[in-house]
Amino acid sequence: MLARTGVSQQLRPCAPVLPQQWRQAQQQQWQQQPALRRRQQPAVVASAAAGGAAPVVAAAAEQPKQAGGALKITSYVFLWYAFNIVFNLLNKSTLNIFPAPWFLATFQLMASGAFMAVLWALRLQPLPQVSWADIRALAPVALFHTIGHVSACVSFSQMAVSFAHVVKAAEPVLSVVMAQVILGETYPYYVWLSLLPIIAGCSLAAMKEVSFAWSGFNNAMISNVGMVLRNIYSKKLLGQLKIDGINLFAILSIISIFYCLPCALVFEGFKGGVNNWAPLWDAAVASAGGMAAWAKLLAAGGLFYHLYNQASYMVLDQGISPVTFSVGNTMKRVAVVASSVLFFKNPVSLMNWVGSMVAMLGTGLYSLAKEKASAEAKAAKKTAQGGGAAGAAP
Repeated sequence: MLARTGVSQQLRPCAPVLPQQWRQAQQQQWQQQPALRRRQQPAVVASAAAGGAAPVVAAAAEQPKQAGGALKITSYVFLWYAFNIVFNLLNKSTLNIFPAPWFLATFQLMASGAFMAVLWALRLQPLPQVSWADIRALAPVALFHTIGHVSACVSFSQMAVSFAHVVKAAEPVLSVVMAQVILGETYPYYVWLSLLPIIAGCSLAAMKEVSFAWSGFNNAMISNVGMVLRNIYSKKLLGQLKIDGINLFAILSIISIFYCLPCALVFEGFKGGVNNWAPLWDAAVASAGGMAAWAKLLAAGGLFYHLYNQASYMVLDQGISPVTFSVGNTMKRVAVVASSVLFFKNPVSLMNWVGSMVAMLGTGLYSLAKEKASAEAKAAKKTAQGGGAAGAAP
């Protein structure tokens, strides 16, 4: 009798789960999945040059959020575009009266780091859990980030914002070439063909560009190289780091300060043993209309530098696909070019406009071609795995 009782106690079934409880549990689990994926997915560095390239993170969630998703995405895209346009106008306005791009690039990195420190202190953004090994792994990435950021600032100080962004649109050309050389990645013919409009458009725009300067053009291309190398070496870290997008950008910005500040002091601030910033600072204060106005201009540039990057992460956080984001970034560059021409009243010829639009179109075509190539590669890999499993089956 006791044995029967013990067995019956061991085999006693658990309390039944009501259908309503089961549905609630399933719904809660489904709602938490995108957030869990975002925490577990390593951040993939894309591009975030000071001139307004794509942000540092391209780890979008697989499932778009449902409630008010379209309106929320539209709002975030609007903020992303608006913040980036304002930043570019403030950045160029600052460089026009204070031609010290090294100083400005360093200040913007510091402003972004300070902004994130406030968010961390107020617990508005989770503090990243990183080790010294993580920081050492990110140090080369931050170096390329510094090169891309500073070179873009130098380029904007020497050429019109509109043309500098046209040159920046050529980044995919370098990305395809260097990814094949360094990572051994191969691309189908249509990806290579999509690069031709970019090259042709940049060439057309350069032919009649009034503000063209070889130094500005070279620095824009150096910025492209820096961003591409940053992307490539970040891809090598894929799977090792568990950092969300905005925190990764903050860490890169903070590490970049240690690269940028000494170089700014040597190459610009105290070049030749003379304080070169002092007379430039005094002239900028006079041109801005006083110290208060100059301080506001400088602070606003640093603030919007961070805001447009954070807005881009907010867009990615809504679960849009990478190709949608790339096309959106291309359209954003068109908006920046048009707004800068209208604001600064730069003389633009018909050939400039045609070349710029062809280059932007080529960037969009490249994004679509890259997405198609990625989808085909995944399908081929899946087919190969399926065939291997079938062959191994008895």
